[in-house]
Amino acid sequence: MKNLKVSFPNYMIGEDALKDLDKTCLTYGKNALIVGGKTALRKVKPKLEKTFEKSELKVTDYMYYGGECTYKNIEKIAKRYSINEIDMIIGVGGGKALDTAKGAADILNIPAFTVPTIAATCAATTSLSVVYTEKGDFHSFKFLNKPPICIFIDSEIISKAPKKYLWAGIGDTMAKHYESTFASRGDKLDHSCGMGIEISSMCVKPMLEYGHKALLDCKEDKSTFEIKQVILNNIISTGLVSMLVKEEYNGAIAHSLFYGLTILEHIENNHLHGEVVAYGVLVQLAMDDQREELHKLIKFYKGINLPTSLQDIGVKKNREYLEEVLEATVKGPDMKYLPYKVSKDMIYNAIEEVENIN
Repeated sequence: MKNLKVSFPNYMIGEDALKDLDKTCLTYGKNALIVGGKTALRKVKPKLEKTFEKSELKVTDYMYYGGECTYKNIEKIAKRYSINEIDMIIGVGGGKALDTAKGAADILNIPAFTVPTIAATCAATTSLSVVYTEKGDFHSFKFLNKPPICIFIDSEIISKAPKKYLWAGIGDTMAKHYESTFASRGDKLDHSCGMGIEISSMCVKPMLEYGHKALLDCKEDKSTFEIKQVILNNIISTGLVSMLVKEEYNGAIAHSLFYGLTILEHIENNHLHGEVVAYGVLVQLAMDDQREELHKLIKFYKGINLPTSLQDIGVKKNREYLEEVLEATVKGPDMKYLPYKVSKDMIYNAIEEVENIN
């Protein structure tokens, strides 16, 4: 029997979370490559430069991640500098930028640190990169040897980011509970998985309590208690569940439907990951006959304008139109380990049920 190794990142949250970044990073070397999105780097760079002003930690380069988390972009970053030139990679930005930075650090076998500038996913926390094709379609999961060493969560930067990212993050976070409990149903859980499943309840309860207020505060660029609770659940709670539970429990129908829907070009162009995943949760609940939970979520979604119908994500309710999406959904990697076999018909019937409730 193999030994089980579970690694957790440290994290800091607050308006001055970047202030002591150098002190944490210096334990691992003196030369950092900073990789991120263009907007994210522009917003974070002044704070980072202030941190590095009198520090022994030196920035080798600020590098754009490429606009998409692809194997090509991951390898391009990994090949740009040798391990003699950089001791670590600091990822800055949203999920795709962070996944690219983590993937490059994994190839070089050097530490990764993350600075999320939005709270739309748990990418800042996990030992996983979601890799896409050059066209933006889902390609595969790249499993990494270890998670980031530390996550620096600047709540001021995140609260001033467009509200839509925190909003979509709520949808993605809530999905973690519904998918992990569904995928693990009927299994005898070991300590790690059992703890992860229990923690997953934190992906729902705080959202129902603080989500609406957090979004109102975010609209006013306030860094409040409610915003911090939602940020921590979007980034940390979801990430901890991902690292504690088996790979097979990390997704189910909601994420599979999202990846299936990315076949439709406008989904990636016009909608956020968590936004579409949130709709997928409703489909999963309908298919699994969890009607009380379904109605509770629809009420909550409508209160914060998360999608409750295909129309909300610009998709036609037509079996022929959706056939390719349904095919990709049932063939997705998250569908391989479910408590029972799920067919295209079952998913389409669940879609119809959700539509009829609306």
